[in-house]
Amino acid sequence: MSSGATARALRLGLVSGWDDERLGAPDPKEFAYLLHERALTLADDVYDPAAYELVELEPQDYAGRLAFYLRRRSWAEWFFGTVTPARQITLLPEQDVAMRLRLARQISDEVRHHDVFAREVKRLGGEWRITTFPAPAGLMRMHHAQLGKQSVGELAAANQYSGEVVLSVQDRVDGNILRLLLDEQAMAAIEDIESDEPAHIAIGRDLVRAHAVSLAERRRMAVAQEVFLTALIVQHVTEIESLGAHRIRPVPSFEPASGTADAGG
Repeated sequence: MSSGATARALRLGLVSGWDDERLGAPDPKEFAYLLHERALTLADDVYDPAAYELVELEPQDYAGRLAFYLRRRSWAEWFFGTVTPARQITLLPEQDVAMRLRLARQISDEVRHHDVFAREVKRLGGEWRITTFPAPAGLMRMHHAQLGKQSVGELAAANQYSGEVVLSVQDRVDGNILRLLLDEQAMAAIEDIESDEPAHIAIGRDLVRAHAVSLAERRRMAVAQEVFLTALIVQHVTEIESLGAHRIRPVPSFEPASGTADAGG
């Protein structure tokens, strides 16, 4: 039996369930680091090749699935990458010009990312226009999980400090199932956009730090990240499996901190 099949399922600590004393113990930098590492640990597990067995697909079937995957990526760059930062800009004080400019640059990056993936869809002969994309229910749950938040910090925890952190592992040379599933051009598209992600993650870091000043806001940010990442796990594993892999390790999940020593626990 594969080691991936026998590996222990990753259990991520439910930070939002911590008592006030524990939640307030880290300083803002430490709290932000905790959220970052939790998302990164999840990403490592979701994209770990050892967690999957490859499945052979018929070439025509694979081409159609790849085109749909890239179309979804193009859609997400618009819906997750531009709408949420735009809302963050409107929620920030007018005098916070530096952060608002950084968010505006992220929006510009995300539009470019949309174009990168749209070109790949066109290369494969697919319909690239996002106005006709039938967004899966899982993606809409992720979208609403972000837009339902009421503060800049919550939005950062559910965007730049969730999805962007997960995306940051997708161009790795090692420990990356996408290297085994995507064709050379699609992989090059991912490598292209990943050069922009560190700046976006840094926005999330700075916003989480700035808003980690009260227990209530820390708890809201932890909830925001947990809700979004829970939906993301399902969406990303489903996509990986659609491209020719079968997950043989249980998917990661969040659980109360008691009884576990895993990330964030």
